[in-house]
Amino acid sequence: MASLHTTPTEILHLIFASLSPGDLAAICLTHRDLRYPVEPFLYAHIQWIWSDSQIPPVAQFLRSIIHRPELARYVYDVILDGDCFDGSLYDPRNESPKIPISNVVLDELVECIKRTNVPYVGEWIQELRAGSMDAFTTRLISHLLNLKRLFLDKNFNRESRLRGMMLRSPPCEETTASNLSSFTYLEDVTAKSPCLPYDIHQKSDSRNTKDVLPLFYLPSVKRIRTLIDNPATFTLTGKNLPNPSRLTSLDLTILRERHLSKDWYYRPDLRDHSFTAIIDLDQIAKGLSYVQETLTDLTITAGSQGYKADLEDPEIQFSGSFKVFGGLHTLKCLKVPIPFLLGFSPSMSNANSLAVALPKRLKWLTLTDCLCTQEQWEWQWKTDYLLEAIRSWLQNWERYTPHLRGFCLSGSMMKAQDWEPDMIHGLRDLGAQSGIEIQITDTEPKWSGRM
Repeated sequence: MASLHTTPTEILHLIFASLSPGDLAAICLTHRDLRYPVEPFLYAHIQWIWSDSQIPPVAQFLRSIIHRPELARYVYDVILDGDCFDGSLYDPRNESPKIPISNVVLDELVECIKRTNVPYVGEWIQELRAGSMDAFTTRLISHLLNLKRLFLDKNFNRESRLRGMMLRSPPCEETTASNLSSFTYLEDVTAKSPCLPYDIHQKSDSRNTKDVLPLFYLPSVKRIRTLIDNPATFTLTGKNLPNPSRLTSLDLTILRERHLSKDWYYRPDLRDHSFTAIIDLDQIAKGLSYVQETLTDLTITAGSQGYKADLEDPEIQFSGSFKVFGGLHTLKCLKVPIPFLLGFSPSMSNANSLAVALPKRLKWLTLTDCLCTQEQWEWQWKTDYLLEAIRSWLQNWERYTPHLRGFCLSGSMMKAQDWEPDMIHGLRDLGAQSGIEIQITDTEPKWSGRM
């Protein structure tokens, strides 16, 4: 160890950067002089698991950074895993386990929270004393001035009210609250949510929307992945509208087309003014029009789920024009369920041909079998019509989509072999004739030379 003391700092950094957290912790314990160059690497990446058998050391870590605030500045990446607390889908009151904490540590955390001077300090302390993980993670995140990536798995995101209050303090409302991070460097946020219990909107008026919207105000945010509980009205908070000029990836689940989303989903027990069985294509086109000059990659998934013991999926209908994607002038990659372009069957008279429904700059198109379990779905038995729709486009792709490089038929519900052999052979022949890469797959397409 004596040789390490005289090793140049640059060399030490190269050594420590390749070590595991366990090795770094061991080095910290070997000699006091080595602790300080090692700690930035030890604390840079935090990854904890919360499960029935494993409690993350969040309370202990909070105590450490209370006594040594510089440790919080080393943290850039936080991953909080665990997705086993869903419980019964029929019980919206199913609460998360409580976090045990000693009175000594609790008193220190309470004093720390009091110094923040936020208006909800009383509620925060109350939740902390009750062992709420929301209270602990809110205190943790608010300390991390240099945080760049935050991942919250389902267990950690079952309650988010306090975290939403904290995020609405700085920078959304531009408060002068002390000891709270302004999240200047936070670029990547994932907050996964458990499945909503049945009849949740009849049993509770609560929505998580106000807790999620502050993410759009983060000054450096590039990627957001979360669930928004489909509000009747979508109102941004704060004195000014957010300006997420750096945002490059947005993945919103549950939020329906009237608010612009990636993922359209229907469950009859969640029915309200927005959550209906009609997919409004014109409303989708209106929402996408705001990013028609910048959007390059769009993935849409869609699904429906029966209520309790229903044997069949609820019926879904489309309204509006099937030219929903034609105005996306910069779109290069589109992954979309077949019905969004061609309807559920050849008999849908308002469905357009692919040639006029696709944006001109498109390079890669993936059609999926989402919604194939719907009673209206006929494409599995009308493969000659589906093949003809694809053929009429691909035979003239240079005219309609001159930048096209590949087409994929992707199965999420069905397997590739479930399609009729004539369909598969026909697609492959089209690829050979047109010079376009053709894939038929049950997994994510792997494009050669993407972009």
